[in-house]
Amino acid sequence: MRTFIAAGVIILFIFIQLWRGGEARRTIDGDGSGYYAYLTAVLIHQTTDFTVVYKVEKERRGLDYMAHYFHKTEKGMINKYYLGTALLMLPFFLLAWLYSVITGMPADGYNILFQYSVSLAAAVYLAVGLLALKRIFDLKGFSKPIQVAVLIVLLFGTNLFYYAFLHPSHSHVYSFAAIAVFLLFTSLFFRTGGNKYLMLSAMMLGVIVLIRPTNILILLSIPFIASDSEVFKQRIKQLLQSKVLLLFIILVFLSVFMLQPVFNLIQSGEITLWSYRNEGFIFQKPALLSFLFSYRKGFFVYTPLMLLIVPAMVTLWQRSLYQFITFISYFLSLVFMLSSWWNWFFGDSYGMRAMIDHYPVLVLPIAELIRQLSGRKVTTAIISLFLGGVIILNLVQTYQYYAGILHPDSMSKEKYWFVFFKTSDEYRHVFGSYPEAVFGPVKEESSRTFLNEMEGQSAYWTSNGVVKSPMAYSGSYVAELNQSNIYSPTLVLTGESLVPKNEELYVSISLMYKELSVQASAEALLVYAASDLQNDLVFYKTFKMKQVPDAVTNQWRNAIFGFKVPAWDKEIRQVKVYIWNRQQGLFQIDDFDVNIYPVKR
Repeated sequence: MRTFIAAGVIILFIFIQLWRGGEARRTIDGDGSGYYAYLTAVLIHQTTDFTVVYKVEKERRGLDYMAHYFHKTEKGMINKYYLGTALLMLPFFLLAWLYSVITGMPADGYNILFQYSVSLAAAVYLAVGLLALKRIFDLKGFSKPIQVAVLIVLLFGTNLFYYAFLHPSHSHVYSFAAIAVFLLFTSLFFRTGGNKYLMLSAMMLGVIVLIRPTNILILLSIPFIASDSEVFKQRIKQLLQSKVLLLFIILVFLSVFMLQPVFNLIQSGEITLWSYRNEGFIFQKPALLSFLFSYRKGFFVYTPLMLLIVPAMVTLWQRSLYQFITFISYFLSLVFMLSSWWNWFFGDSYGMRAMIDHYPVLVLPIAELIRQLSGRKVTTAIISLFLGGVIILNLVQTYQYYAGILHPDSMSKEKYWFVFFKTSDEYRHVFGSYPEAVFGPVKEESSRTFLNEMEGQSAYWTSNGVVKSPMAYSGSYVAELNQSNIYSPTLVLTGESLVPKNEELYVSISLMYKELSVQASAEALLVYAASDLQNDLVFYKTFKMKQVPDAVTNQWRNAIFGFKVPAWDKEIRQVKVYIWNRQQGLFQIDDFDVNIYPVKR
């Protein structure tokens, strides 16, 4: 079975890379670029200052690139992510570098070989995680058919598949593997009492925290992994009886985790460096229901396999009150912690990606439930149908997300059912975005407001398309966009109106629009464009004006936008905000309100 798992993952890796074709050149992308940046900074550019990587990344990206994972400091640019993911990628990076040198390809860290190396790394660590889980199943006495069923549905029926094969530069598959191996060594320690397993567990805990600090929550699963209260007490007593052993375990953990403080010290002169600047937890207001059930990113909505946790807990209750209490305590603590993060939906992502790391624990009670239900024909048929349905749904939605049919961060009930099981190209990128979330309040006292009610000349605004209308939303005038007029009145900030700022800005926009024909504004975009002193575009960001396709006409509706933009430094000459009628449909806008706030630090 071990050969089956390893060979199956590698075959999937090869097939998916062939299917992706040219898309493989963009494997190192999104947050994954931040995790990967340690390798290019240190090994390609021989520096711990990420400024040079930022410049390289900016050349590779579009004009809306803001590198949210880099922060400027007096000692240079720091990376908010920890280096654990890069450390696990390192062997594969070195292979790509060596082969690049041999073949004469540029050893820049980003050629196609480096892109493939990241995909291969994720596939290998996926196999490691699945093999570790298989061994845990062996220890728990699960039959091979149960093991195969659970591992298949875990891979194909959850977003683990997406982050292992289609977005492999993210940290989640690496955390999944590290946690699975940690659980294996911990299980072996509780089973045998062998100190070597304790040391290996401590080492893996260091790797887990070095990848993603919040995953130290895995410690809360240890009582559940022990399976029995007496075994748990006995092993903890064994550990506490030897101070030398306890000290050695701590040193093993620190020998791995301290790589990050040492890097921080070399980089900035500080051992303790809070890299997640302008981010944090809001424990007094966890988004528990949204985290679990919302159409935006709900854990149970996009990973319905995990709904089995509910009946699985009943099985645990019947089998062992200790296992029930320890599991539910771990699960609720995990959900509370993650849902308290300021950006509870974790930005652009397929499903609740933060939970992937903990699948090695969450799948254990599900496996036990499947074992209990597989003894009778009726329940076996029911659970088989459910698992098959989960796999089909997940693979369809994985494709939808990859193809841009599911919005990366702004889904809703209406949007979800509009594209449910739709896979044709006509459904790609049809949805608008919600206002971007920010941590903490903006500086309202330093805001600047630019309102255009279309009622004559307005400071800072052009007047193209303004016409008199008895059906205006307010007043007597609107801006009409059509085939001959594809740009709305434009907010133009230059000179004294463009006061330099040393901090990022948040742009909040509201406007009213009315479509005079069906889907007239379906392709209309809000545009924010900044130019430098040479009149070259340096930042350009667009948003769909309309949230969801529909047939509503002759009705005023509100469109709202919110997004961060770079600081207005001395190199910025001009900023423009306007609506671009790409489709040249017939619609009107009114009360175009733009508010710009400095973001508090």
